[in-house]
Amino acid sequence: MTVHEVRAKVLKFIPPNADDDSDSKGGVAKSPWATKGVGPLRLLKHKESNKVRMLLRTEPAGVVVLNRLILPNFNYKAEKKYVKLTTSDDSGSGLETWMVQVKTEELAKELAEALETNKAANKS
Repeated sequence: MTVHEVRAKVLKFIPPNADDDSDSKGGVAKSPWATKGVGPLRLLKHKESNKVRMLLRTEPAGVVVLNRLILPNFNYKAEKKYVKLTTSDDSGSGLETWMVQVKTEELAKELAEALETNKAANKS
């Protein structure tokens, strides 16, 4: 069941290498934020377990870019048009940082509120 949906762009934080802190032209360092896709970001609640996860499929191909449970121990707050997320990585052994960009500050606040409201469902 969808509990919240918003069109968003997701960016993943990729820590810069200590060796390579500038681009190929020797200029300014590249941004550590890599754009992963744009599409509808949905908060989905499982019918039986009631756990809530985030799912973003890119437009128009529908490739899954983000499919993670909301972590109950973290606070989610809007900063202008962005909401910063901490999630588990693909292997489940570490954490990753993602940034969700939406069209307006109001949409960012609504997304942060929905994350805060639904994170309690994932406490085990």
